[in-house]
Amino acid sequence: MSQADSAYTTSRSILPAGLALRRRQFVTGGAAAALAAVVTASRAASVPVPEAPDPILAAIEGHRRDYEELGRLLAEQDAAERELRRARKGRRAALEAQLANLCKTEGRLGRIEMQASLRLAKTVPASLTGVAAALRYVRERYDFGQYPMYEEDGYRLLLFSTERAICAAAGLAVPHRGR
Repeated sequence: MSQADSAYTTSRSILPAGLALRRRQFVTGGAAAALAAVVTASRAASVPVPEAPDPILAAIEGHRRDYEELGRLLAEQDAAERELRRARKGRRAALEAQLANLCKTEGRLGRIEMQASLRLAKTVPASLTGVAAALRYVRERYDFGQYPMYEEDGYRLLLFSTERAICAAAGLAVPHRGR
């Protein structure tokens, strides 16, 4: 009888603390959730979890915030230009002054956005999830607004940061200089 029982039980070597499950339980699905929980827990214990959040996520959010602020300003600028074109002479001076202030602010916000995009390109993601998030974010900026975030050198810097993150995750030598 013990030989017959052992033929219908799952190997104890994959389950902790001598837990044995009948194969019939796997077939009917009753034990699949229990095994999944055990395997997931054991795998989770073996995968190191970074203690600090991935720095690329903060760089993405910083750029997103600056980019959206610049976008709001440009929309406000467009609205002021349209209003100026329709305005009567008595209102034109005030609208021109408003538009001049908006244009002055555009230069400052444009520089802030460019600095944020450079920080994003320079930031080495701490995980493959961060790599994917950075690449997705840059692609989405182009897909949704035809906005290329970088000139040639910026993309090279982004690729180098991405390469460094992938090498670190794969256990390969991490390059410290581009080229």
